[in-house]
Amino acid sequence: MPDLCYSRNASNDFLTSDQIRARAPAVYAHDYAEDLSNKYGNFNSANAIEVMNDYGYGVTQAAQVKGRTEKTNIYGQHLMAFAKRHEINAFSEQQPEIIFYNSHDGKSSMKLFAGIYRFVCSNGIIAGEGFDQRMVHYKSNLDSFEDLLTHTTAKLEGVTDFTRKLQRIIPDQKTINRFVIQALSTRYDYFASHYATMPPIESLVTNMFDSRAVKQALQVTRAEDMADDAWTIFNRVQETVLRGGFDVLGPRKRHTKRYIGYKQAKAINSVKENVTINRKLWDIAEETLAA
Repeated sequence: MPDLCYSRNASNDFLTSDQIRARAPAVYAHDYAEDLSNKYGNFNSANAIEVMNDYGYGVTQAAQVKGRTEKTNIYGQHLMAFAKRHEINAFSEQQPEIIFYNSHDGKSSMKLFAGIYRFVCSNGIIAGEGFDQRMVHYKSNLDSFEDLLTHTTAKLEGVTDFTRKLQRIIPDQKTINRFVIQALSTRYDYFASHYATMPPIESLVTNMFDSRAVKQALQVTRAEDMADDAWTIFNRVQETVLRGGFDVLGPRKRHTKRYIGYKQAKAINSVKENVTINRKLWDIAEETLAA
């Protein structure tokens, strides 16, 4: 599965129906998995595109991780990002988006999130708690979807305001380190429990994040990310956490011997995990960088 950050057109223009189908075939599932109850009210994701088009939104991203079974590929969890045409501007640094998340296999309710897309790094950022609306499938209908859409669009202004707030903040190094440690823990929360139960290496607890992972998460990879404001720092760290490539220090086992060593973190290619971690990072930024 390719990096979810690249499930867009290079120009970030709207995707065609063929492009959406190629990236997320479950969007066009016209029914739901046969093992579900007849009480299951399927909300067809293709209908969402029509409604969003009526409100001036087009699809800028479509993603669905290829599953191990035919059922997963036909009905599985999928994601689309929507933006308004006038907000797609080559001279803008970012654009507000509405993130649509759904499945036709009964494993997820239909959800809408307020989000923002940053052009320079191809990062889609999804806001955290308080910025989502959801609709359970047994109540699914177009009227309910439009109600959710109205509530979600009202949240977009709050997302934009928060990014502007972070752009005005220059955090100190202690605050930055705290943010990075919590951000990395969204993927590797086993650190705390493992180190607490392994006395021989307990002394490494305070230093385990001081070496490679934090430095790599904060590393500047492009000129546009050299600023030291909280929004730029947030984006650098968010990109690292989602795309992986950083060295993770933790418990390892070779044969029967336990030791501490490094491994390289992989990219997040799960649609569900991408959404979950993205939202956690937003909440962590509110608690640390914007506090």
